[in-house]
Amino acid sequence: MDGEFGESVSDLLIRNPTLVVGIGGAGSRISRQAAGNLECRKLLVSSDGKDLGDSETSILVESGGWINPSTYKLRSFAQGQRSEILAALEGYSTIVLISNLAGRSGCAMAPVISSLAKEFGATVICVAIMPFKFEKDRLFMAGIAFRRLRETCDSVIVMDNDAFLDNNPELNQEECFSLTNKAIIDVLASITSGGIKREVNVLCTSKSAADSESSLRDSVAMLYHDVPNPEAIRRTMLYVMGGERVPVGELNKMVGNMQGMFKVDSSTEVAMASVSASDGVQVHLVASMQQGTRFDRYDPLGDIFPKESVLDWEEPESGADISLPIPAME
Repeated sequence: MDGEFGESVSDLLIRNPTLVVGIGGAGSRISRQAAGNLECRKLLVSSDGKDLGDSETSILVESGGWINPSTYKLRSFAQGQRSEILAALEGYSTIVLISNLAGRSGCAMAPVISSLAKEFGATVICVAIMPFKFEKDRLFMAGIAFRRLRETCDSVIVMDNDAFLDNNPELNQEECFSLTNKAIIDVLASITSGGIKREVNVLCTSKSAADSESSLRDSVAMLYHDVPNPEAIRRTMLYVMGGERVPVGELNKMVGNMQGMFKVDSSTEVAMASVSASDGVQVHLVASMQQGTRFDRYDPLGDIFPKESVLDWEEPESGADISLPIPAME
């Protein structure tokens, strides 16, 4: 890998041994390849045995007699297998969670597993995939899970499939997933040589193109979709896949364009990494910020009621079975 990452004291560095945890269907699929690229162990966690396949390191969250449990109910089942999950996480210095917050398994279990990982003092990085805007019944639950992950994880990387599909309306959902999942795998493989900010990091990407300029334009358009206020951005990191085929002058121009777009004060950083790729040119853009994304609006009550005023905020809310011996009254 060529290029400079511009490492700073606030970068979160990867420490070995590392464990990649894939949660639910999408998380399990991505983690299989990500763990191979990172040359580390993987753990698959799901309530559906089909997601786990023949993996030796997996945890099936049993749902008892429930056929279609809610997110709250599924979370209570995960909490019931706390000791099993803790045993699988023990001994790792860095734990990377990959979860689709549009799915019930990911939304229910990611906050539980991230909080358990912190009990060991591990560095926890979470990749959170957000729902499409037409999945309106999932936005609120994803927003709550996202808030919890921000508080329990050292760093959160957000991939918004909805913004990518808005920029590429000719793609179907399967093609969208293929491209955005690849971006997640590419960036996870790259941060092992550099680092990532201890903040919310929005991951934007483009389709493979013949030139770097159009790829960068698509990534920036996706970023503006998710971050309406560019002044919230504190660092932009460009990963130019196939950068060895791009003239050095064009790479320098890309950095200059990003500095002109987002450098609002002296604390804002712009850095680039040129990474080899087999075909075309694809630009992944990672923008770091403390707040100011559209995902914060998925949970509108979060800004109204601070966590100090919420009775059950310390433990993720769940739908546990509680038997109350209420005598019959005549």
